[in-house]
Amino acid sequence: MTREETVDLIRSIVNLYPNWKPENLTETVNAWHWALEEYPAQSVKAALQMYVKTNNTGFAPSVSQIINGIYKPMEKDTLSEGEAWSLVKRAIQDGNYHAEERYNELPPLVQKAIGSPNMIHQWAGTDSDEVNTVIMSNFQRSYRIIVQREQENVRINPIIAGMIEATKNKMIEG
Repeated sequence: MTREETVDLIRSIVNLYPNWKPENLTETVNAWHWALEEYPAQSVKAALQMYVKTNNTGFAPSVSQIINGIYKPMEKDTLSEGEAWSLVKRAIQDGNYHAEERYNELPPLVQKAIGSPNMIHQWAGTDSDEVNTVIMSNFQRSYRIIVQREQENVRINPIIAGMIEATKNKMIEG
C-alpha cells in the first residue's frame, strides 16, 4: 500500500466516522502507512468495507481490526474442530490396516494435530468410549492451538518471521 493510498484510506475513515478526529493527520497517516504498507490496497479497502458493513459500534476501526479483516476470508477456509474431528474419526475407523493412507488423505493442519499415522493406528485399537471423549477432546484442543498458531504466523510480517526463524536456528545449533 502506498502512502497516497493510505491517505485515501484515512480520508475514507474520517468521512465514514465523523466522531473520529485524529489530532495530527500526518502522524496518523505515517503510523497507518507503516503498519499497512506490506498489504495490497485492494485488500485493505475490502477489509474496511467489511468492517463498515458488519461493525455496529459506531467507532472507527483500529489498524489491527483492518489487518484481521484482511485475513478473515482465509479463516473461513479452515475446518472447524468438529469438522476436523469428523475426518479423523473416519480415518480411525479404517486405521487398523490403512492408517498411513488415511493419514495422508487428511488436511495438513489435521495431520499436525495428530502427529503421525501411528496415532491413527493406535486410536483404532482404543475403546470407542475413550475415542469419543478423551481422544476427541485432546485432538480438538491440539487442533485449535495449531490453527491459532498458523493464523498468527500468516499475519507476521515476513521480515519479522525471518528474524524469528533465524533466532530459532541459532538456538538449535547451539
